[in-house]
Amino acid sequence: MGAERYLDAETTDPAKELASLGGAAVILATAPSGKAMSDMIDGLGVGGKLIVLGASTDPMTVTPLQLIGARRTIQGWPSGSARDSEDALNFCALTGIRPMVETFPLEQAAAAYDRMLSGKARCRVVLTMG
Repeated sequence: MGAERYLDAETTDPAKELASLGGAAVILATAPSGKAMSDMIDGLGVGGKLIVLGASTDPMTVTPLQLIGARRTIQGWPSGSARDSEDALNFCALTGIRPMVETFPLEQAAAAYDRMLSGKARCRVVLTMG
């Protein structure tokens, strides 16, 4: 999918791995979990930015020292605008990125919905007809 490295949060501590590589310049936090976002702060490098895209009602926990010492920032971004979608589609067309989807027949819509809500879907869940 174009990534140079993939870090599986279920088998490794991604923040430690990123720090060992010098720290990330940007982390896009898409998981709807304040804890998961908080856990990534130490994976940012000097001047790194955590961009929060995933909506969550649970709080993030970050100490001032985690931010000040390495000049890190956290920024929220209301993604999903028409312009964001257009930019993303243009980028995909230019780079050959294709979506990964899990398909379910329409008759299994409830199972597909449960999989999506469980957080176990590793890509998009799509219903098929026919």
